[in-house]
Amino acid sequence: MELKPKSYIVLFALFFAVLIGIQGYQLYNTYQLKQRDIFATVKNKLSKLHDNDKLFDDDLMSKDIARDYYIKLVKNEITAEKLKGLYSANAHKTSQKLTQYVDSLFQPLGMNVILKKEILGIYFKSLEKQIAAGPITVYTTSGTFRQPVELSSSEWITEKTETQKIENSIQSKEVLYTFFVHRKTSFEVTNLNWILFKELTSLLLSTLFILVAFLWLFYRTIQNLRKQQKQISVLHDVVDNISHELKTPIATLKIAAKTLRKSTDENIITVIERQVNRLEQTLNPLSENLQTTDQRLISSTELQAIFEDFQLTNPATTFQIGPCPENKLCLNPSDATTLFQNLMNNAVKYGATWLNIHFEEQKNKLSIYIQDNGDGMEESELPYIFDKFYRIQKNNVHDTKGLGIGLFLVKKIVDRYQGQLTVTSKLGVGTTFKIQLPLATIPS
Repeated sequence: MELKPKSYIVLFALFFAVLIGIQGYQLYNTYQLKQRDIFATVKNKLSKLHDNDKLFDDDLMSKDIARDYYIKLVKNEITAEKLKGLYSANAHKTSQKLTQYVDSLFQPLGMNVILKKEILGIYFKSLEKQIAAGPITVYTTSGTFRQPVELSSSEWITEKTETQKIENSIQSKEVLYTFFVHRKTSFEVTNLNWILFKELTSLLLSTLFILVAFLWLFYRTIQNLRKQQKQISVLHDVVDNISHELKTPIATLKIAAKTLRKSTDENIITVIERQVNRLEQTLNPLSENLQTTDQRLISSTELQAIFEDFQLTNPATTFQIGPCPENKLCLNPSDATTLFQNLMNNAVKYGATWLNIHFEEQKNKLSIYIQDNGDGMEESELPYIFDKFYRIQKNNVHDTKGLGIGLFLVKKIVDRYQGQLTVTSKLGVGTTFKIQLPLATIPS
């Protein structure tokens, strides 16, 4: 079953959507892989951060000091807010040094990394008895966190036994203080999107190129299909028109042949010759290489005769013509007849009631203007009107009979004489053909 053009467009849309999905999935996977690689690099470099004793033990609260504060918190000697303030003060104190250290690790790699460690909660004796709620910042680099990534999480268990006197007694007892501290370390690569964009630029550009190329190829394919359909339609019309044109002379020749069987008549022979000439005239335009051997220049008298014959056969058309050039037109009589008759007949065929032809000399060229007030043409039609067999259609219907080769022959003649042919037209106003030819030169 043959698919219609709309079906092709629907199928293309589906395939294009699938292609976009595949390319998008590939980009997403690559994005995830690159992101994981960056995070792995950061985690690897930060894994030995706590081995730097000089960075932490001298400036932050050591484990023993922190445990003593927890005991004070249990004894109500300090408040939770006081403890948080102590951590905050120490974090601020070490922030600059920690920032410099982290920058020294990652700036050579083009990364901007920020880091922080937090206490999520401090529990006494069991995980059910919380004495301080987080988050409590232990240390941090300078910078604002928006999408932190967890580097590590752990639970620190610390114990200390203290000897306490029993109230109203000289005896003492051993008290065991056990604390559970939940901690989490996070980092963020603040320029992650820019790094990934640079990493994926080549893949992104290649993806866009593939999609654009796919669209362009589809567009060109549709254009070519439409052009071919139009050419096929034109060829069908040409075949139909030629068939119509050949019916009459063939029928006449058949009758003449039957008459000749009975008797020889000079009038019948004349009819046969006339019909053969008619067949020849019908088929001659179909030959692209048909050229006359007459290389002489057309005279102004012969050129005037072409215009007078046209005016005689088209009395309803107002015909204006400027002075014919004297031995300045480089066309031979046959080419001049073909050129002017095709242009003038086309004007009348497409509704012209007024026709104006005039000549202008410009340097070494002669410009010929053929202007009419016919139906005119849409601008979109102009690039195709000189194609062989091309005929303008309205609503997919040809309004006039013809083979669609008149303007094709005109263009070939102008090109053979190394001239230029241009056309301007406006729908409902008319058309002007401008032909520029060398002055009085004969093509080889």
